[in-house]
Amino acid sequence: MQANHSARVGCSTRGRVLAQVLTFFIALLANFVQAASDTRPNIVVILTDDMGYGDIGAYGATQILTPRIDALAKSGVVFSNGYASANVCTPSRAGLLTGRYPMRSGLGWKVIGARDQRSLPMVEETLAELVKRAGYQTGMVGKWHLGRFPEHLPLKHGFDYFYGVPHSNDMNDFALYDGERKIEQPVQQRSLTRRYTRAATDFITRNAGQPFFLYLAHTFPHIPLFASEDFAGKSNAGVYGDVVEEIDWSTGKILETLETHGLLANTLVVFTSDNGPFFEGSTRGLKGGKGNSWEGGYRVPFVASWPAVIEPAQHSDKLVVGLDLVPTVADFLGILPRADILDGVSLMPLFEDKAEVWERYFYYFNNEAVVGVRDQHWKFLTNSYYTGSIGAFEKFDQLPGFAASYDLLFSAQGVDGESYSLADRHPKVLQQMKVELKKVRREFDSLRTRPPEPTYPE
Repeated sequence: MQANHSARVGCSTRGRVLAQVLTFFIALLANFVQAASDTRPNIVVILTDDMGYGDIGAYGATQILTPRIDALAKSGVVFSNGYASANVCTPSRAGLLTGRYPMRSGLGWKVIGARDQRSLPMVEETLAELVKRAGYQTGMVGKWHLGRFPEHLPLKHGFDYFYGVPHSNDMNDFALYDGERKIEQPVQQRSLTRRYTRAATDFITRNAGQPFFLYLAHTFPHIPLFASEDFAGKSNAGVYGDVVEEIDWSTGKILETLETHGLLANTLVVFTSDNGPFFEGSTRGLKGGKGNSWEGGYRVPFVASWPAVIEPAQHSDKLVVGLDLVPTVADFLGILPRADILDGVSLMPLFEDKAEVWERYFYYFNNEAVVGVRDQHWKFLTNSYYTGSIGAFEKFDQLPGFAASYDLLFSAQGVDGESYSLADRHPKVLQQMKVELKKVRREFDSLRTRPPEPTYPE
């Protein structure tokens, strides 16, 4: 009797063990099938701060060496007409993360100060919030600059992980945060790029088994400039060059980590800048720089790599903007963004080399004033900063001796930038641009948070 009982117990135990083993292998097989069928790409956006159009080798730099960024460019597409969403930090970042011109978020006016009450509204859906609806893990490393801490930490705008700083490194209350916790003030900025890189690569490693979105927003080359000991004094372009070469090293580490985990082929990596250069940096001959509406303020490096989708070694002259990231990701994930209006467009036709025609407009702002418009071929500009005011070229007809407004129409594909207006040669194009500008001004003037700025001539 006892033996039979023991036998039954033994059989029952063996049965449970076999059931557990079978359950384990079924779960393992299910996970394998799910992983094999999961084609959702990872997304890595690397954003520099105040980097010039001509500061990397892929865009003609010779004094600054950027072999890793150049290799990224060779693996995908280099856009010669890539634009930031705005010409200064806060509005540009708002545009990149929402796919909407920053005035729609109430952030079209200058940058957010350290004690500023403005912030990215909670109702705005960020790229992080969008991809979380598709099951992504989301992480941000670096500079936020879209609202005060702790009220508007990235963790409250869709990011699961955050390691970085609240705003620019020349502002008060500049501190380093790990999540909600302030871990360093004053910040040891010489090691900042290295620490950002470590945090970014660790995030990739932790999430290698599931789709993720990493937003790495470098503090540099915004001034003041700092490079670590390994890079200080090494470039032929001063401290600015040292800083960019360290960002190149950082980009290489990101790519190495993706490759180590077998993720490189199905990861969309975008490298760009929040606006043009300020006191230093190359615009590669473009007029102007950060903060104005000349090309040097808006046109930035824009590189995209996604080996599973984008053919390597491509160069495109198509007009693309930071605003396009949200609609692009929404497109390939098949998700409908929650915003009623998106100003960007999906770049998937360009990535897949299916865009035979590429017609769109892009609008230039000086703070909350729409001052210019361009399409694939032409740029029409009416205002730019002139000392302490906005130089309003369209108002010269109000001065003695001027029979008409001073129209500036430039070839967007010209070799001489904005050196010479061709307005009198192309009156139909000029008129078309004026009609478009008038229409869009009606739309955005209704979104102003402040009265118009003084202009010159008055």
